[in-house]
Amino acid sequence: MNRYQKIVLAGAFANAVLLMLFPPFEVESLARGAPVFDAFYPIFAAPPYRVIAGNLLYFVLFAVICNAGIAWLALIGGKENRPRFTPRNLIMVMGFVNLLVVFLFPPYEAVPLAGGMGGASFDGFAFALAESARRRIFVPLLYIEVLYVLINACAFWLALGERSAKAVIDDSIQELLTEDPRRDAEVEERVRQGVEERIREEAKAAGRAAASRKE
Repeated sequence: MNRYQKIVLAGAFANAVLLMLFPPFEVESLARGAPVFDAFYPIFAAPPYRVIAGNLLYFVLFAVICNAGIAWLALIGGKENRPRFTPRNLIMVMGFVNLLVVFLFPPYEAVPLAGGMGGASFDGFAFALAESARRRIFVPLLYIEVLYVLINACAFWLALGERSAKAVIDDSIQELLTEDPRRDAEVEERVRQGVEERIREEAKAAGRAAASRKE
């Protein structure tokens, strides 16, 4: 498992913890006779008479797991243990795809019939191009989805950035110059060769990254 895959797993775990700490809640509706979506609250400070919206929570956790699985597979090391896809480009593509899915399958709210009691309430996700006279887009939840996708994309884009070649070379030189009395001449030579090989690989990677940015 390379560095990028570890970052993806750590980010997915952080997202799952955040969703569990601030889950969606629903409240019993006297007008509809069934629980309706209310809001996201801290799990230890939810208002009275609220219960966790299990279906919605499972849905968002499933989305996190799917995104993490796709990114983890796409970042499997290839030649020289480098990912087959440029990590930052992958995050941009996945962010765009997630936004596309969000807008193609937005959250809807059910509008009560004329003269009916109660207001509009969250009614699930549906295909945006399918017409329905008694539904309209649930804008607050759509805003939350879009903001969540954008924040995650920006965070992963920053976390998956390439280390600069200068930083890598400095670390390698420091490792090379560090003397260890427990190492004999043969071990020292192997360490030197390993450091030189690491510098060459990182220099090649930096060159490829610079070339891809120019393109």
